[in-house]
Amino acid sequence: MSRSGSDYINASIRALPGSPVHRVDASLHRLQWNENPFDYPADLKEEVLQRLARLPWSRYPLGLRAYDLMEALGRFHGLPAEAVVVGNGSSDLLRIVISAALAPGDHMVTIAPTFQAYRRHAQLLGATAHEVALDPDRDFALPVEAIIAKTAEQRAKLVVVCAPNNPTGTVYSPQELGRIAAGCDALVIVDEAYAEFCRQDLRPLLAAHDNIVSVHTFSKAFGLAGARIGYALAAPAVAAELQKLVTVFTLSPFSEAAAIVALEHFDRFEEGIDRLVAERDRLAAGLAALPGLRVYPSGTNFLLIRLDGPAKAAQRHLLHTQRLLISEIGGYPGFENFLRISVGTPQQNDLVVSALADFAAQPAN
Repeated sequence: MSRSGSDYINASIRALPGSPVHRVDASLHRLQWNENPFDYPADLKEEVLQRLARLPWSRYPLGLRAYDLMEALGRFHGLPAEAVVVGNGSSDLLRIVISAALAPGDHMVTIAPTFQAYRRHAQLLGATAHEVALDPDRDFALPVEAIIAKTAEQRAKLVVVCAPNNPTGTVYSPQELGRIAAGCDALVIVDEAYAEFCRQDLRPLLAAHDNIVSVHTFSKAFGLAGARIGYALAAPAVAAELQKLVTVFTLSPFSEAAAIVALEHFDRFEEGIDRLVAERDRLAAGLAALPGLRVYPSGTNFLLIRLDGPAKAAQRHLLHTQRLLISEIGGYPGFENFLRISVGTPQQNDLVVSALADFAAQPAN
């Protein structure tokens, strides 16, 4: 009996849904992926290009890892370079850490709703992801004791918490995260992709709990989503194990130069963070004034809102009337009335408020 080539692919991979072909219309107002609406500064782009012009493009990088960036991040965070692991975007770092912790048949605990890549990475490994539900009526507060109990019940080897959480925007305290690390016999990933927008410093947790791995990105606060730069901070012994899964010649010279220049000019990006947070708060106030709409507290560069009815209708209205591309999170049961809105430019944020006001004024949605 003949077999097709795809029959040789791992059965757990074949059981997953296919990867959709997805291209975004560049003419739309893109407020769906939590990108930074304020681009990497033009003069710093020029500085990056000047550094690249001095490098031989025909040669591989001098190091098998992005050692210069690891050292720069160590100085930036006040940690040894051996505590830093660099990867191709934080999504790649999450894959690396989850792959290091889980094997087929293992268990992982996370929260819901949250970034769905955690669950997908576990499934690809043949592991089981258990989700502890967050309660919208409690502003998505972190159920610390339930997480600890679920981890013990399932003998989970990994716990993942996004802090602040995507898509809820909820900020979780160092004390709560520390209780999880202390109470769980597991590795704990704290995904800090949005940490800069809530001014939270969780580095003391790394010193207190050597089972924590903190994952970061240059995509959000630094406006470098297109460059794909992520990194993890961990106890040096843990980081040394994670390095074994990092791709040789991890980053292109362009990505490494862009990240180093950003760290050297962090004050410039702090100004942008302040500007974005002010826009977030202005957008939240404008949305909160609309009837039938609830805005949840956010420490990120996006807002989660709940409508009186199905969010897909509002999502279509924003797209068709103002060409606004917004995310709904209906992939989680019970969240069909929710929209996640990335903070845009002042003009885009005004369009969001006016379009949702127009939608709310319609007699039947």
